[in-house]
Amino acid sequence: MITRRDLYLFSLWCVAPLALLLPAWVDPGKALYNFGDLYTYHYPMRHLVVGALQSGRLPFWNPYIFAGLPLSANSQAVVFYPATLLAYHWPLTLAFSWDYLFHLLWGGLGFYLLGRKSALGRGAAVFVTTLYCLSPFVIYRITEGIPTLLAALAWVPWAWLALLSGNRLLLAGVLALQFLSGHPQFMVINALGMSAWALVRRSPALMGRLALAGLGAAAMAAVQWVPTMEFLGRSVRKELPLSFTTAYSVGPAILKTWFSHNALGNPMTGTWRDVASVFFETCGVHVGPIGLFFALVWLVARRPPLALVLLGLGFFLALGGNNPLYVLAVKHTSVGYLRTPARYLLLCLLGLVFAAGGTAREVFAFLPRRWGVVLAATAVLGLAQIDHMYLKSQDARPFLAANLGFARAVGGKPVRFVSDPNLANPNKAMLYRAMNVNGYEAFYLADFARFGARSEGRPAADASRSYLTRSDTPEMCRAGVGYYFGARAGELVPSPRDCPLAHYAEAGGGRVAGPLKTAVARPERWELVGTMPGAADRLVLGQAFYPGWRAYLGGRELEVERWDGFLQAVRVPPGEFELSLVFRPSWWPLLALLAAAAWAAWLAAMVLSHSPPPAGETSSRGGLVVV
Repeated sequence: MITRRDLYLFSLWCVAPLALLLPAWVDPGKALYNFGDLYTYHYPMRHLVVGALQSGRLPFWNPYIFAGLPLSANSQAVVFYPATLLAYHWPLTLAFSWDYLFHLLWGGLGFYLLGRKSALGRGAAVFVTTLYCLSPFVIYRITEGIPTLLAALAWVPWAWLALLSGNRLLLAGVLALQFLSGHPQFMVINALGMSAWALVRRSPALMGRLALAGLGAAAMAAVQWVPTMEFLGRSVRKELPLSFTTAYSVGPAILKTWFSHNALGNPMTGTWRDVASVFFETCGVHVGPIGLFFALVWLVARRPPLALVLLGLGFFLALGGNNPLYVLAVKHTSVGYLRTPARYLLLCLLGLVFAAGGTAREVFAFLPRRWGVVLAATAVLGLAQIDHMYLKSQDARPFLAANLGFARAVGGKPVRFVSDPNLANPNKAMLYRAMNVNGYEAFYLADFARFGARSEGRPAADASRSYLTRSDTPEMCRAGVGYYFGARAGELVPSPRDCPLAHYAEAGGGRVAGPLKTAVARPERWELVGTMPGAADRLVLGQAFYPGWRAYLGGRELEVERWDGFLQAVRVPPGEFELSLVFRPSWWPLLALLAAAAWAAWLAAMVLSHSPPPAGETSSRGGLVVV
């Protein structure tokens, strides 16, 4: 049970994250320095999500990039994660800084409690908390500009704590929230590590506990993982070549960074020779000289099975493309969806921290209290000195400056545009509520890649971004592209062709003239009013086809068809009509009911449950550092 002294000591540790993230978490105009993803990806998407929530609706669809794609099905949109509400009333840059701060402190609290549960004294618990939460592996996620990665990592110690405590309900809730936090990959990797522990302990009870908690988490997070899996199955991720699914693989040379964080160079000083993201993904397993020394002592002297299994399994999988078995798994399973093998290094970090905890337990118990304080403070200051190099605040306004002329021309209008591929941030269209055909996204619809290639006459997209350059092709006209936005002049250039967002088409695909008005009431609802010409076969909409779109005419539902391999079309009877198109994720009422019922049952069970954990499974002598 946590005591007042534990609270005092942990509160003292919290000074380090608070100081490292200053002044970003007190100044709304500041953001934490990052290599771009915060501004180019997470800021626009979170702006879109929170704007929808503020208007009283759930944001199911994003029409503003890639000619339309699901939004809530994208796990990084964190539509169902409670921390998203930080931006409900606060400026978004400040909300992101508090998002980072909250998750650092939350992860720290989880690891401190895990250390205490594992028979560590207070000083040793602070020590292992520092090794994990202030490690570059965790801190680099801020410099990458990916808050969802940090959020998922913050739940890692809580999952181990719940498993160690024997509390299936707590473990189910933790796993559900870790999934909803935006990066399920770390939840999968963490669950893999916990399964390894159960195997090391040869404990069917632990495996059963993990399985039951997983089932509960699946029910509580159903509103996220079911649409996400449907989206993944239709996304470009399913068709990525091996070179992309094994990107960010590590090699033996990366072990040098375990001893010195910049042994292979540093993007902050310009000495790193590859792209910055490779550094942040692969070079983070560093726990400082004291932490590494303590880990090596315990590994050599005691050979703890859990730590050795985590280290071996993590590095084996992180090899990725350098591992023939991993390559085979990518070719024949869905492992390639995870795409970033280096993130399995989380298991290596946990192995080092758990091993270091074993030595720390003995050393801190032997040392006088004052020397224990000095040792813990030295570990904090050592890693904080490294972290300080990467945690800098910057003025966010230059990255978010508005183009008022552009906003007036296309913001909120039923017309698409193509942005110059040289523009650094095609997703800024979301801030203007303007519909761009190009975009930057972790995964997008595979049909778009083929549609764009037809338009350009060549491949025009990679694993996460499209590079369409023309607005005058037949494909772009069908998608309703009316403008090209140039990088040099920064101006909108009208398309030479008249390309409305919706049009009538004959059976052969040719355009048919006729009166038609299109209004996008909200991203998930289109309203079309017109007179269907007798020569027309269907009404075509310049938006991506995706399951969940439904058309309603006078209370009668019409089928929404795939047209031209990518767009939507509806067969409307001749004559005047008022047509509504509405998007709602597949099985949404059922998923929402299931998740609501699961959370209600979970809360009730947590309140009513006072039974002790199973005997023999939660002894403090059976904690992580002594197995």
